[in-house]
Amino acid sequence: MNRMLTEGTGSVESITNWISQYDQHADHHLSLLEAAEAALNTGRAGSPDARQLAGRIERWRYQLLQHEGEEGSWQTETLVDRLDRLANRLAGRPDRLPRSIGQAIQDSRFDTDSIREALELVDPHVPLSELTDRAFELTRRHFRSPTESRSAALSRWRMVVYAPLYVSNQCINYCTYCGFRYPLEIARRHLSCDQALDQARCLRDRGFRHLLVVGGDFPHRTTTGYYAEILRAMVAEGLVPAVEIAPQSTESYAELVQAGACGVTLYQETYDPIRYREYHLRGPKASYAWRLEALDRAAEAGMARLGLGVLIGLADPYHDIPIMMRHAAYLMNRFPDRTFAFSLPRIHAAPDGFQVPFPIDDQQLIRWYCALRIAFPRAPLVLSTREGAELRNRLAHLCITQMSAGSSTAPGGYEDDAADTGEQFPVTDQRTAAEVARWLERSGFQVCWSWDD
Repeated sequence: MNRMLTEGTGSVESITNWISQYDQHADHHLSLLEAAEAALNTGRAGSPDARQLAGRIERWRYQLLQHEGEEGSWQTETLVDRLDRLANRLAGRPDRLPRSIGQAIQDSRFDTDSIREALELVDPHVPLSELTDRAFELTRRHFRSPTESRSAALSRWRMVVYAPLYVSNQCINYCTYCGFRYPLEIARRHLSCDQALDQARCLRDRGFRHLLVVGGDFPHRTTTGYYAEILRAMVAEGLVPAVEIAPQSTESYAELVQAGACGVTLYQETYDPIRYREYHLRGPKASYAWRLEALDRAAEAGMARLGLGVLIGLADPYHDIPIMMRHAAYLMNRFPDRTFAFSLPRIHAAPDGFQVPFPIDDQQLIRWYCALRIAFPRAPLVLSTREGAELRNRLAHLCITQMSAGSSTAPGGYEDDAADTGEQFPVTDQRTAAEVARWLERSGFQVCWSWDD
């Protein structure tokens, strides 16, 4: 154990004393460290039993993060970093610096020049036209198809069209703003792999190749194995799936990558820890730290594309979106070979009793999307059917490069006779996929049904 704990600052004695003094499960955790050292000393890093041990150490680390700020904070911070390195080594993954997103999102040194430019222009006193002109210029420059004529007056850029495929609305979380909230009496449905594949085929018949698999957080049913089975079946049908599901462990993300997931979308919802606790009352999602580091874990597991976002309406966007930008800059620094995408979903409807505390109007949403384009000129910007057709059309002309179409947010919702029950949120843009595609083509966009088109 001594050799393991001497990496970095802080003495072995101070850390082991801290564990003995403050950890209610000190004997168990000290035995975990002994088992970890034995696994490393015998060359078993990366073996199944060592990866299982890495998962147990990772869970211990998140328990510590959940209680940050309590007694022994210096030792806690040191131990958190040591456990991160240790779990990584046990799993047989390449060496890396410890995860430090909690500190990074408060560190202005992660603000790039383009982020600073975006935040200057997003000031309400700056004319909106300055943002829209700049965003349009950058989007045309970086997303125009190389085969298109640069002189074509109506020519826009490649637009990837996708559809969400909801496979389960069973959820044990108590998120106050969500239509899947556990106490709500809604029609609950959990699709089998065959039922999910039927939905995928229906979408494929409508032209889609890229699908986003979405599900509630119900650990006994929405397991990693459940999603992996669905992903493998979809890949066998020639589809390109990504996932928008509850945060997973590093090992679970690796299993999803192996099953064919090309990307993960996971929104922090809000980067305000106090408001986060107010909105997420019970359930696994109540852990702010576990969610905050999820994209780190996904990237470490080999996920090629990472989607970030905040749920507009939960907190002041002038607080949340700049921190999201910094979060992305931190991840880009750690994983420069990955693709990063952004979305700004806005609350339009929520369960009875929930009032949106920070509503923004269409002009403000346009301003923030254009700011994202300025901050990240090459990043895909994603827009869902939460927004209406008129606003989606306008944003498509400015900076959006990926949009959903003909969506349903209820499991089984693509069946012809499916009722609009059990949905996560109502769809505002009611156009069919074919109608959206026709509008895009008439407007000069190159419609792509997957990233690799």
